[in-house]
Amino acid sequence: MRSLMVIMWVLGALGSGAQGSNENELRKVRRLLDQGKVYPALRRCDGLMTRDMAKAPVLLLRAEAHARVRFYPAALEDARAAIAGGLDERGGQQAWFWTGMAWLGLQQGDSALHAFQRATPGPERDLRTAMALSLTGRCPEAIPLYDALIAAQEGTAALRERGACLAAAGDTARARADLDRAIELDPRDPVNWNSRGFHRWALHGDHERALADYAQAIKLNPNYTYAINNRGYSRLKLGQVDKARRDVLLAGRRNADNPYVDHNRGLIALAEGDSARACGAFRQAEAKGGTPLYGRELDDLLKTCPAPVRPDGTTAPGAPPSTPNAPTKAPERNAPGGRNAP
Repeated sequence: MRSLMVIMWVLGALGSGAQGSNENELRKVRRLLDQGKVYPALRRCDGLMTRDMAKAPVLLLRAEAHARVRFYPAALEDARAAIAGGLDERGGQQAWFWTGMAWLGLQQGDSALHAFQRATPGPERDLRTAMALSLTGRCPEAIPLYDALIAAQEGTAALRERGACLAAAGDTARARADLDRAIELDPRDPVNWNSRGFHRWALHGDHERALADYAQAIKLNPNYTYAINNRGYSRLKLGQVDKARRDVLLAGRRNADNPYVDHNRGLIALAEGDSARACGAFRQAEAKGGTPLYGRELDDLLKTCPAPVRPDGTTAPGAPPSTPNAPTKAPERNAPGGRNAP
């Protein structure tokens, strides 16, 4: 009996030690994320997934890491698995937040709103909820959330995003004031420069000034694919097709899930007279969730494309009727409105 008690004590001690070691590893991942070292955090998470331990907390941290480097499909998968893995209430709310962030990154505003309703309450959730509302064209509902965050001095993101929302709603003067003020308050944030470049300048056809703001955004963050993609769009509008192509291809290599890259690839193909390649790119943009920040532009372009043909020679159901030619030039519209530059 005494030997059995000793064995049980040793096993319990070993189990407690293993649990403590696992918790220590989770804390290390948390510190890496807080320090902005996302890729090292991802590698540690991958290693922890091979251990004999509860996987839900690891999946939650990995979902955050994936979202922060814009690997949105992977973030969505991890967040869903974490929820299914049996987190406590607080962990579950965090997992729903990262689910919403993944949907927001995938331009699916309604799905993001559903997830944020179940996320941890607070300023960050309110900001992302407002951004999802903006994405779905519900700026009148988003503006009060932005106003409250700005009044509470919760950083410049709400100010910037309110400016983008006002620009989409046609309130140009207030939009410009917000976008300029965001840069004045935080000139080190590349998103502020990218957003102003798009909403204050490119949206109104001033692509030279837009390029200057994108250049500042990329200087602050050379891996900022949205600014690189937007620079390609403005370069295309200025007739710099070769430079535009390089930007859009680079943005696509670094963020293959961004449908706005495919949209811009299609516009470049149109400028080069390759309508078949353009339609292929537009269909890829549609398959990745579409480009709602561009209004109905993608839908209009797809209507002029020949219907996709199946291997058996039939056209896909619901496809637009076949036309002799795809569009031969990009729309005259300067730039789309929306939440933040795509």
